[in-house]
Amino acid sequence: MSDVPVIDAWVNIFPEAFAARWTAEDSQKGVLQLFGPDLAKGPTVEGLVEAMDEAGIRTGILTAGLSDPERAHRKGGFAAEDFLAIAEEHPGRFLVSAAVDKAAKISANVRRLRELAQHPAFVLARVTPLVEQYDLNHRLYYPVYATAEELGVPVSINVGIPGPQVRSRCQDPVLLEDVLIDFPKLTVIGAHMGHPYEALLIQYMLKWPQLHLMTSAYLATYMDPAMVTFMDSSRGRGRLLFASDHPVIPARKALDAARKLPLSEDGMAQYLGGAAARLFSLGPEGS
Repeated sequence: MSDVPVIDAWVNIFPEAFAARWTAEDSQKGVLQLFGPDLAKGPTVEGLVEAMDEAGIRTGILTAGLSDPERAHRKGGFAAEDFLAIAEEHPGRFLVSAAVDKAAKISANVRRLRELAQHPAFVLARVTPLVEQYDLNHRLYYPVYATAEELGVPVSINVGIPGPQVRSRCQDPVLLEDVLIDFPKLTVIGAHMGHPYEALLIQYMLKWPQLHLMTSAYLATYMDPAMVTFMDSSRGRGRLLFASDHPVIPARKALDAARKLPLSEDGMAQYLGGAAARLFSLGPEGS
């Protein structure tokens, strides 16, 4: 297989106190049952770099909230600016994304997205409907979608049944069509695989060339065989991106499983880094 730099489209760093509070919430019981209690241990920058090196991952996309630094720090978390600083301190190792964490703050979200998009390491906005339980096509998200489309910033949208014990209908992939129709120049990446709607998502990717999918928080071992076939077909090659959601799934475990998929050399290269490099306008070295 050609030596293409591996890009992990979703990695996390969060303070241990923040991680402990998050995992203690009742709604996270399902997540802990799926992925284990180690999620309460917040990884450090050094630990994440070590895990990426051990796995063979060149670049990881860090995930922060879209809120301003003051609010993020007040809640005990990291702001996007903190991760941008980390990206600068570790050239080529990290890119940065930010997820909408207060959908009702429409003007602030648009302003923040414009500010962050000025930094070359900021490459992705995220919408995680399960958090606030707004449907992914809710009007509160539309200004973010419109701004991202204008700026040429891809948007990752969680789809499928979430791990936390919350209502799932807000992430029904059928709602993606509203976004794809209303924002035809927006690159949309369905996050967390979209299980159990793989058949629908394959049809949507055939229909909508701007739609992609990432395998974050979903071990490749359990991928639907039809999806594996699709991602190595002429119309599906380069439409799926590798992502671990480390430490939800440890980076090495996720990549080891991904490398075992029965893909052609080009199909594997596109999945592990080529597609991400193209969507995030990275150079040939993946940074």
